[in-house]
Amino acid sequence: MELFLLGAALAFSINIELGVVNVMIVRTAIDRGALPAFLIGLGSCIGDLIWACAGALGVSVLLSWPPAAWVLWLGGSGVLCWFAAAALRDAVRGGSIDESSPLRRANGIGAIALGLGVALSSPTLILWTATVGGSVVASQAEDLAGFVPFISGFGAAAVAHSAVLAGVVGATRRFTGPRTIRAVSLISALMFAAFAIGIFADGARRLLLPLLG
Repeated sequence: MELFLLGAALAFSINIELGVVNVMIVRTAIDRGALPAFLIGLGSCIGDLIWACAGALGVSVLLSWPPAAWVLWLGGSGVLCWFAAAALRDAVRGGSIDESSPLRRANGIGAIALGLGVALSSPTLILWTATVGGSVVASQAEDLAGFVPFISGFGAAAVAHSAVLAGVVGATRRFTGPRTIRAVSLISALMFAAFAIGIFADGARRLLLPLLG
């Protein structure tokens, strides 16, 4: 039980911040309701679990491998720019999520895949795995007997967080309007853009400058 609670606490510490996935869940719940928002969150939870397992397996070492670093750098920057553009378009339009937005078109497996893709490309999770998270998971889950309860607590807490956030926002969305969606979309666009700039600048400093110098 102790390892289960430790895993849950670690998941809450990651998901409680106003990250890009949380903003996506809020935007979707306001415009489309709790279920599609939860499915996006569920996909993100799967991504969280993948990164947590990667940390336990020592994949933080792999993240320092140049080819992997280049893929994460360019791929992560591209995905974040794409979502920033979509969110900015919604903020300019106001009223609802644009029909061409990935948030509007994501249903069922597609919504889960969308959340998974965002989580896997999240610079926050990548940095967390490569630094603190990887060592924390590895230290608490040294063998299968410790890994199973720890990762179970981690996954349960992540799913619970997405369910509560999507449920609360979805239940209260009748009190919101176009201005709320526009404001949330603008916040989302700014966050995606800031993360994209941050991960691109960091990658350029680590990968490009050594080649040019």
